[in-house]
Amino acid sequence: MITVKRVALSSLLALNLASPAFAAPLSIPVATQQRLHLTTASVLTVQQSLSVMGYAKVLDPMPLASLDADLTSAVAVAEASRAEAARAKSLNANGSAMSLRAAEAAQAQARVDAARVTLFRRQLALQWGPIGSLTDEHRSALIYLLTTGRAALVRIDSAGAAGQGMLRSADVAFEGVGTVHVTILGSARTADTRMGSPGLIGKVTGPLAAQLAAGLTAPVSLSVPNTGSGIVIPRAALLRTAGQTWVYVKLSPTRFERRVVLVGSAIGTGLIARKGVVSGETVVVQGASMLLSAETAGSTPPDKDD
Repeated sequence: MITVKRVALSSLLALNLASPAFAAPLSIPVATQQRLHLTTASVLTVQQSLSVMGYAKVLDPMPLASLDADLTSAVAVAEASRAEAARAKSLNANGSAMSLRAAEAAQAQARVDAARVTLFRRQLALQWGPIGSLTDEHRSALIYLLTTGRAALVRIDSAGAAGQGMLRSADVAFEGVGTVHVTILGSARTADTRMGSPGLIGKVTGPLAAQLAAGLTAPVSLSVPNTGSGIVIPRAALLRTAGQTWVYVKLSPTRFERRVVLVGSAIGTGLIARKGVVSGETVVVQGASMLLSAETAGSTPPDKDD
């Protein structure tokens, strides 16, 4: 038989009393651990990623091109008006035939034309999100690529919007076209009425861009990185008793402590622990149930060789 020496006896009643977060440690000789084939593993902190389903839609670039053309025209008119207002003010100040009323009218028209430019810029920002923040030159260059088939704009929406602000790219498989790489530009700024998603706008470049017809849609799986961190505990280390989940933590070569852990989502072959263990600690992944039987029943586990 195998001798398991107890540091304290209060844990014998663990199944019948309210369980503490920590049970009294057990002292188990190394030779006994070897006969029980106890196996341990270190637990480490990992960064979690969130996987959500959504859909992608190829956007029609013509409304963007039309709005950009309106802005370009408004900028030209505003510059002319501003120059005319400056000339009228100068002529009036020099005592020429330009009346004060005409000078004031020219200045008022300049303000009206400048307001139109501001309006179009705000429309771009509200309707096209990150594209509205581009310089006029960069936006014009993008529109040229879009209208010549060298690039395409794709909107991505998902019911699980949390963390999407950290998404930098996505791969989307469009039927009849193939898989394209979408570089995320930023938030779309307008919600999708069907999914209630704030949406993301991305850009596709390369040979497949010309095949992405406006309105084309496809499902997409989004992996949003760095949505949180946690400690991964192997499933084999987890014990369920007294209405709680426990693990045995190896404190020293011969001492083991049973602890309550709070586990959450699954990741690979383990579960994320939010409480109970810290990164770098060692837990029992094989033989934990025998330790629990010995501790809670007040008896020694049978020798594996018996």
